[in-house]
Parts: sequence; C-alpha cells; structure tokens
Amino acid sequence: MKLREMRECAANTLDFFIDAMPDVPFTKNGVIIEFAKKSDMAKRAVELCEMYCPDKILNTSQCHQLNKSIAANALIGREKSAVLVRIDSKLSKNNLRRILVHELMHIFCAKLEIDSEHFIDIYGSGTTPEATPENRIHDGMLVAGYSVWTEFIAQYYAIKLIDEKPYVFNSIAEYITQLLFEVNGLDLKISKDSFSMACAYWFNCTDLDDTIAELKEPNTFIPSEDPHGEETQNTLCGCINHIYSQMQNTKPWKITEEFIIELGIKFCMFRTANSFYIGIIN
Repeated sequence: MKLREMRECAANTLDFFIDAMPDVPFTKNGVIIEFAKKSDMAKRAVELCEMYCPDKILNTSQCHQLNKSIAANALIGREKSAVLVRIDSKLSKNNLRRILVHELMHIFCAKLEIDSEHFIDIYGSGTTPEATPENRIHDGMLVAGYSVWTEFIAQYYAIKLIDEKPYVFNSIAEYITQLLFEVNGLDLKISKDSFSMACAYWFNCTDLDDTIAELKEPNTFIPSEDPHGEETQNTLCGCINHIYSQMQNTKPWKITEEFIIELGIKFCMFRTANSFYIGIIN
C-alpha cells in the first residue's frame, strides 16, 4: 500500500471502530494516527509521547524494538492518544485494519478497564519500591497476567471485527498448537505473546464451547503416555476457563486486580508445566 492509501485506510478504520464498539471513550479527533519509516519509529514515538503522554518514557529496549520489529504502537494520553504505524508497502489493507483495531483496543481498554483509571497506573508495572519477596511474587503474577490479558483482548477484537471468515477450531488447531508450543521457559515475552495470540484465535472459533468442554476430558490434547501431559493439559484448561469466564461478561474489558493476578498465576503454571512437557526443562 502507498502512504496515501494507508492514511485513508486508517481514517476509515478509526470511524469503523468508533461505530462498532460500545461506549468508545474517545472521538475521531481524540486519536492521532501517524506513519513513520521503520528507522524513524522510535524517534517519532518519543516526539509523540512528549506531545500527548509526557509521563510515558520509552526506554532503550523499547526504542530498539520500535526500530526493529514493531508494526504499530499505541501511545495512550489522558486527553489525546496516538497510534504510530510503520510504513510498509507490502502490507495488505485487511492486515493494516487489523493492526489498527488492535492498537485502538489498547487505548479503548486502558481508558475503560478500571473506572476513570488505567489498571497499570493503579497497580504498578512490577517495580514496587518495597521489594520484599512477597511483593515481588505479587508483582510478577500481576504483570504476567496483565501482559497476557491486554494482548489477548486487543487481538481478540481485531480478529472479531476484521476477519470476515468465521473460524472452526479444527481448521486452525495446528496453528494454535504451534503457538502454545512457544509458551515455554526460553523467552517470557514470546511466551506471553504466543499464548495471547493462541487464545485470541481460539476464542473466535464458532465451536469454542465444544472445544472447552473437550479440553476437560483426559488426554484430549496431550498424549497420555507423556508423564507431564496431564499436568500440562490441566494447567492449560485452568487458563482457558479463567479467560472464558471473563469473556461471558457484558463488558469483558472491565478487569479487577484479582482476575489479573489469578490469570498471571495460571499462565505461569501452564508455562512451567508446558516447559517440562516439551522438554525445555529436564
């Protein structure tokens, strides 16, 4: 896509999002969508932060990722927010729309997940000053749960609103399994992102209820001969059921500290069990 086409698509997608989602906490003038070359993403992100969210500081690692691999990034301000998108001539219109909805959902959730507040502003981001062992464990579970949840809910609605063809679990089971295989002890960020993506696709399947019921049956997804198979399946079932219960709410983006911590605990349990199951930890 040419830059002109990307800008037109962005404007149309923002209008679409505001019409499609309930109680959207911003107007079309409240979100600035900008585009930058891959090498200029970090520089422009810093400039946009200064303009719209001056309390947000991008560290060296985040800047490196922006210039290396990130396709888009939501910069959430109290008055106005920005979405910065990498210019990519090979990007299809549908993929751009999905990327934009994903980032708009981050803004949407940040403003609505806790009444008048942003969850991470209240509960912190894992850097409790009084770093007792108990606080570190609490923060670790909270950050893990929040990371998984925010990526899941953003991608879930991106798929739900943009993908035209409904999914049936068996048609994408191999892809979901591949993503779950990446939830292991090697890389925490990849584990969180892969698990979130797997759940986003899984929860968009028309036969979701049936597959969750099957997951409760022994040896459904994990071979019975593997000594770690039962624990792995049980911990996966715990994660899926926890998210499923949340998604039954009228406004599933509304979250509590208890829900996020419990999700963090269940995710870490699955990650550990899965690491043993696939032989990452021996």
